[in-house]
Amino acid sequence: MHHTIGEILRTIRQSAYQDDLRGLKHDLLMFDIPLWYYLNLETSQADRLPPEKEDLLMRFFALDPAILPQLRTAVDLKQAVSDAMLALLDKHAWQFRRMQLPWPDSAQVAQHFPSAHNSDPAAKFRYADLLRFLRVTILKKPVVSLADYFDLPPLIYWQMETAQKPLTADMVAWLKEVLNTDDLRQYTHADDLMAVVDQAYDNGTVMDL
Repeated sequence: MHHTIGEILRTIRQSAYQDDLRGLKHDLLMFDIPLWYYLNLETSQADRLPPEKEDLLMRFFALDPAILPQLRTAVDLKQAVSDAMLALLDKHAWQFRRMQLPWPDSAQVAQHFPSAHNSDPAAKFRYADLLRFLRVTILKKPVVSLADYFDLPPLIYWQMETAQKPLTADMVAWLKEVLNTDDLRQYTHADDLMAVVDQAYDNGTVMDL
């Protein structure tokens, strides 16, 4: 059994959108894919497309491109696609649950790790304090969101935010970018961190993820 790329795309689309071509067209626009072009692909008798096109189409359907070899040789293509879609729903449900997991108050935990990795006797705040303040007060994101953003396990990110581990160079660079400064001392040495960051935020210099 071998299925063409057209058969695979058509089966995935029917599972995800049924006959809702209007909704399909709307979503395709976000990927800069014209509806007519996509529908032509559904009639393709080719075994495969260039890898970058296959990756783009699989990402459009939120599927891992690595699943394509299984779909190409599936005995029951419709069932294989259905199983993949159910696995995708389970993955999204788990990601949602991860976002809801409660973490201890990091400000309280950080008090037990007083040594600053960016040690400066005059500094009133550490890089960990800046990171935590931005996440909680400005970005209003859960721990998992920032961990995913930095491509870190949540526990490792948590240890950085609570000053148990030093921030990576990339994270320090991110702090500078977010706070629109080449010198974080205006924040680490501030008497009132809320006031200084709020001023930057009001001026539109603090970006979102």
